Amino acid sequence: MKSSLAVPVQRRILRLAAPVVVYAAWLAAYVAAQLMAYAPHASLWFPPAAVTFAAVAAFGWRRSVPALLAASATASALTVMGYSAPASWTHWVAALVLFPIAHVGAFGLAARFTLASVERGPVPSLPRTVGAFLVGGAVASALATWLGAWTMHWAGMLERDAILATALPWWIGDYAGLTALGPLLLLALRDLSERARLPVREVLFAFDALPRPPRSEDRFLPKLALVLGLVLGALLLLAAAPEHESLLFPVFLSIVLQLWIAHTQGMLQSLLSVALFSVVLVATVAALDLGDHALTLQFAMITLASGSYFGLAIPVLYTDNSNLRRLLTHDAMTGACSRAFFLELAEQARQAALRRGEPVAVLMIDLDNLKTVNDSHGHAAGDAALLEVADACRSALRREDVLGRLGGDEFCAVLPGCAASRAETVAHAIQSRLVQARVSIGIAIDEAPDTALHEVMDRADTALYAAKRLGRGRVELR
Repeated sequence: MKSSLAVPVQRRILRLAAPVVVYAAWLAAYVAAQLMAYAPHASLWFPPAAVTFAAVAAFGWRRSVPALLAASATASALTVMGYSAPASWTHWVAALVLFPIAHVGAFGLAARFTLASVERGPVPSLPRTVGAFLVGGAVASALATWLGAWTMHWAGMLERDAILATALPWWIGDYAGLTALGPLLLLALRDLSERARLPVREVLFAFDALPRPPRSEDRFLPKLALVLGLVLGALLLLAAAPEHESLLFPVFLSIVLQLWIAHTQGMLQSLLSVALFSVVLVATVAALDLGDHALTLQFAMITLASGSYFGLAIPVLYTDNSNLRRLLTHDAMTGACSRAFFLELAEQARQAALRRGEPVAVLMIDLDNLKTVNDSHGHAAGDAALLEVADACRSALRREDVLGRLGGDEFCAVLPGCAASRAETVAHAIQSRLVQARVSIGIAIDEAPDTALHEVMDRADTALYAAKRLGRGRVELR
């Protein structure tokens, strides 16, 4: 009884904890931003932007906005309380109302815009969604920045002449924090929402089922270490010689290596690598007091994140192209080559063997009584028999042999470098691997370069019909 009640209780706790997690994560991100500040109102990055984006996307407006507004108001109030001059009522209105609404509204809209891009087409498109995230995030960062800067001016905390100088680094810091951490935090909060059995929008799972490159955990760590090592090394060199900004070149070289990770690892590893790169970069810059190079490093951070997100789409495109090519060149049901592609490959293999002075065997393989199977047991049984024949052929043939489905119940195999005796052995091996199906096989041997492939296939076809006339389930050589 205890264990049966534990799971519902745990879910209720998680549901109650979700707003608390959002509130605490936002304030922790705000503290991180303050630690990385290199000028008044300017930080290397502003991670709360990522928290707001991820919370609205994962939990929706109703469940996330109260916690986000409360966290933003708390941070703004602490900032106002830290001013040396007494706070006026305009300060408190700005801190408790205007700043939170501007921030949460802007990045919440970016989240909704990004999710809407997933549903815009008949199938999810990762490049489209990445583009929506990057463009929507840039607009949201600009909106939050300008609203915040003008609010500060209205409240008497910022001179009008200083608005532009304050807003530009503020904008870049917000955008850097969003691009570096937003997608990874979204996955984390989505998983929390699942555990709490909160309603989770289907679009949040749109890219989970997309094909990914084969992942190798033991190779990810060396790649990650190389990326982070380049960043650390470059920043240490710059700290030793701050007048030589060209020493930052390894930071940009790490962007190339990060694309390597995006192309060869899974989505989670790529997002984790982007986040760790950003954390290591901003922490090292703050520790070594390299704020004079903040703008260059922020561009590197944003470029690496943007390139990585688009890079995640490359393996998908490769796989889609491979699947499309396979649909065009292979029979969808049996996996054998389509007729046109088979003739192309078979001719190439045949000519290569004949140039070496080797014989070529052509096997015409026909499934016996397919019409009877379809009429008696249905087309599903006929399809299963065809698939069994194709599997038996593949298991008996070599890598260099070519198998094609010519249509209906007929297959053809071209075996380069194969004499008559071996061809008959292969034919009987195919028959022996069949359990439910039975085939007749005709064989022709090609040793004349001036003979056309279709003529050899015609001879094999003649042998096939001889096998059928003699009782089916036979092998005949012509």
